[in-house]
Amino acid sequence: MDLDFTEEQKQLTQSLRRMLGDKCGADVVRRMEGDEKGYPDDLWREVAEMGLPGLTISEQYGGLGLGALEQVIAFEELGRALAPVPLFVSSVLAAGLLERAGSEAQKGEWLPAIASGEAVLSIAWLEPGNSFSEKGVQMSAGATGDGYRLNGKKFMVQFAAAADRLIVLVRSGPNPTDIDLVMVDPKAKGITLKRHKTMVGDAQFEVAFDNVEVPAADRLGAAGEGWAHWHHVLRTGMIALAAWGIGCGEGAMTLGTDYAKEREQFGVPIGSFQAIAHPFADAATLLAGARMITLEAAWAKDTGRPHTRLATMAWLEACDASRTATKVSQNAFGGIGFTRDIDIQLYFRRARQHELSWGNPDALNEEVGTEVLSELA
Repeated sequence: MDLDFTEEQKQLTQSLRRMLGDKCGADVVRRMEGDEKGYPDDLWREVAEMGLPGLTISEQYGGLGLGALEQVIAFEELGRALAPVPLFVSSVLAAGLLERAGSEAQKGEWLPAIASGEAVLSIAWLEPGNSFSEKGVQMSAGATGDGYRLNGKKFMVQFAAAADRLIVLVRSGPNPTDIDLVMVDPKAKGITLKRHKTMVGDAQFEVAFDNVEVPAADRLGAAGEGWAHWHHVLRTGMIALAAWGIGCGEGAMTLGTDYAKEREQFGVPIGSFQAIAHPFADAATLLAGARMITLEAAWAKDTGRPHTRLATMAWLEACDASRTATKVSQNAFGGIGFTRDIDIQLYFRRARQHELSWGNPDALNEEVGTEVLSELA
C-alpha cells in the first residue's frame, strides 16, 4: 500500500486549506446555523470552481474522474473548516447512485449539472421512528399505471429546501429488500417541507409526501434493487464521512492545543500538566489510527480491491476519534468551552451529530463482526 501523496495531491490540500481559510471562517459556520438554504452561495461557487462537486464523477459526465484518495483530502479539509456545503449528499451519495444505477438519460441530464455545482441533489432515506436498515424503509410507493404514488414521511433530509431533486428510498413490496430509488422534485405537488431543529442548526427537513405522483422513468435502476445500490454507495461513501470526521477532530485539536499552550496557571501553560497533555495524546493517537484505516480504504477502492468493510471500519474509528478529540479540546477550555462565544463548541456539536446521522454504530459493528467471523470460520 503506497500512501505517499503525489505533488498534485499535496497541492490540492494546500489550495483547499487556503481557500477555506479565506472563505469559511467560524463566522460563516455560525451564520449558516438556522439558514433555510444551509450553505452560502459564495462558498459553494468557490468549491465548484475548484472542481470539488465533480471530483470523483467520470470525465465523460463533466467530472474530474479522480479517486478516493483525492476525496479523502477534500473531505478532511472540509471537516477541518466545518464547511457548510452539500458536497456529501450531492456529489458522493446522489452522484454515486446515478453512476451506479441511473440510465444513460438520467446520467446525461444530472451528472454534468452535479459536477459543475449547478444542481444539488439530496437523499430522503430515514423515516421517523424507523431504523437505519432496509426494514426502516416503510414509506409507501403504490403502483400506478405508469409509475408510483408516494405517501409517507422522511426526515433528516439534508438541504431539502435547496435541492433540485431528492433521491427517495421507497417500499414497493412486502419483502425486506423490495425497495426502489426514485427521483422526486421537492417542489412537486403534494410535498411539504418542515425544518428540523438540530444540535448544529443545519438545514435538515422532514419531507411529507401526500399522493405524490412519480413516473416510472424517474426510478433509478431495476425494480427491487434500490437497497443493494444504496447500501453499496453509502458504505463506500463512509470513506468521505470518515475523512470529514478526522478533519473535524484535527480542527478541534488545533484550537485546543493552541489554547493549552497560551493559557497559564501557576505561572506555566496548562498544557504542561498531565491532566491536559495526556488526553490530547490519546486523542492524537485515535486520529492517527483512524486516518490510516481511512487512507487504506481509499487505496483499496482506487486499486479495485474490496473496500466496503474497510470504509465502514474507517467511519466507526473516525467517529470515535472525532468525538474524543472534540471533547478533549473542549475540556481544555474549561467552562467557557461550553459557551456559544467560543469556537470549540462548533466542533463538539458537529462531531456528535456527524456520528448520529449516517448509521447505527452497533448495527455497523455487527455487520463488520459477522464478516470477520465468516472469514475465520
